[in-house]
Amino acid sequence: MERQTDKKRQYGNWIITGAAIVFAALAVVVCLLLRPKAGAYDRFVIRYGDGKSIEIPAWETRTIVIRDGEIVEEATGADAENIIRIENGEAWMEHANCPHGECMRQGRLSAETVRTRPLGTWIVCAPHKVYIEFTGGAQ
Repeated sequence: MERQTDKKRQYGNWIITGAAIVFAALAVVVCLLLRPKAGAYDRFVIRYGDGKSIEIPAWETRTIVIRDGEIVEEATGADAENIIRIENGEAWMEHANCPHGECMRQGRLSAETVRTRPLGTWIVCAPHKVYIEFTGGAQ
């Protein structure tokens, strides 16, 4: 009698394991299908300060300096300063004087890298409240 119970339990475990594998595979397929296509990205939105933002076409070459929540003309190395570089369809945090510099280690954001980046379409400098989002039109 114990032998049949063990076989039933083992059979049940196989069913649960199989169902979990099928569910995980379906979740991966759905996530891949719902991600925007690489060609859909055409601009960078930089959010800074208290709800301010600026949109820059991905094809432009620009250097944006944000200091204390404002876009300024040149970098000085003062507190709360970020330098964002946009070039050849890529954006990256070139310099930030925040405590840990995590935003500079997030790498370049481009149509080719959005699928492999941990933050996807974002570069975030939380201490200075500066966010770069790669976005586009109809997706």
